[in-house]
Amino acid sequence: MAPDGAERLARLEDELALARAALDGSAEGVVVVDTRTWRVRQINAPALVLLELDGAALPGIGFDAICRRLRTEDGSTPTPAALLLAPPEDGAYRFIRADGGAVPVALRATRARVAGRDLLVVALRDASARVRTASELGAASTRCGITFSQAAIGLAHVTLDGRWSRVNARLAAIVGYPEAELLALTVRQTTHPDDTDNDALAYRRLLDGDIPYTTREKRYVRKDGTPVWVSVNSSLARAADGTPQYFIAMVEDITERKRSERRIRHLATHDAMTGLPNRAGLQQHLDGALRAARAAGLRVGVAFVDMDKLKQINDAQGHEAGDQALVDLARQLRGQVRGEDMVARIGGDEFVIVLSDVAARADIAAILDRVVRAPAAAACSIGVSVFPDDGMDARTLLRHADTAMYRAKQAGGAGYAFFHSTGTP
Repeated sequence: MAPDGAERLARLEDELALARAALDGSAEGVVVVDTRTWRVRQINAPALVLLELDGAALPGIGFDAICRRLRTEDGSTPTPAALLLAPPEDGAYRFIRADGGAVPVALRATRARVAGRDLLVVALRDASARVRTASELGAASTRCGITFSQAAIGLAHVTLDGRWSRVNARLAAIVGYPEAELLALTVRQTTHPDDTDNDALAYRRLLDGDIPYTTREKRYVRKDGTPVWVSVNSSLARAADGTPQYFIAMVEDITERKRSERRIRHLATHDAMTGLPNRAGLQQHLDGALRAARAAGLRVGVAFVDMDKLKQINDAQGHEAGDQALVDLARQLRGQVRGEDMVARIGGDEFVIVLSDVAARADIAAILDRVVRAPAAAACSIGVSVFPDDGMDARTLLRHADTAMYRAKQAGGAGYAFFHSTGTP
């Protein structure tokens, strides 16, 4: 062979070796098939490993033998001709190994014409990792869906313009709407009117990036019109580039907690036995009544009421009878005064009546005349002080009313006496 011919042959062999090295170094398996004979003309190392083939037997390998070990999603075996006509894109197959196991395979077939020959270039890769990842993502998505739908608290997605876009069963139960009806409403339409401004502020701060999340207590209005107290934790879902997508809301029904809080506050200022305000409740009311009277130039009457015979009832009939006598007195006192007046039990057998917004002592006397006619009050001694005649503050007025009560008791009880007995009208 001429030197120049030998050099060309050497260069060609080098190029073929480089091409072969590049093909074997590919991450994908590559099989080149002559479509006239359906024989494998070329195959790289990754394909040999994936397809469990012996490279030494390459000249005798028929592509149909490879196809017989492939399965489509429906379990069928593809033919070489079908792969030739298939579009040049990844297809999902399973390759049946010699031990009977199956390997997920992504396959892409491309037609080519080289040196007058029609070839089918088949690229394959082990899709186990991709299938496993897809399975894990699917399982995670399923778990998320189950978590969302079956969570013990209300969960929701809210559009940026304030519409419910996804809600779970618990939220629908809290708000009292069927899911389909709730999704047709805005959050504002289901929120108590007094709480809508706080909602708008919270969403605005989330959109502006001022806060990562917000927690607030608010009221929804149920379909039947009743309010329900909830605690709402809201955050903003953003895309990878930071673009706001939707709000995420976690909603907990706190109606029972609110009811308990109201009950605790009530008990802190009210007597458990009679339901009347206690000493703390009396102080709050009397301070307010004095401020109002001072501004309006009116009087306030403070009547200190003491049951004269509670001890005798307890001794003779038992404490249950004594308790019932206190309850009866409380009810009757409340029934004899005006709506704006207060009756409080400050302990034991002692009550206080606050008579607000009266113009003259005679008005106070007229009310007390009705009080002493009540059957339960017939055995009571009542002392009365008047703002501003007998004191300018609650403490002084209560002390002077107590002093007047003892004066009424010394006079035989079953009546009332004013602390200041002058002729002031």
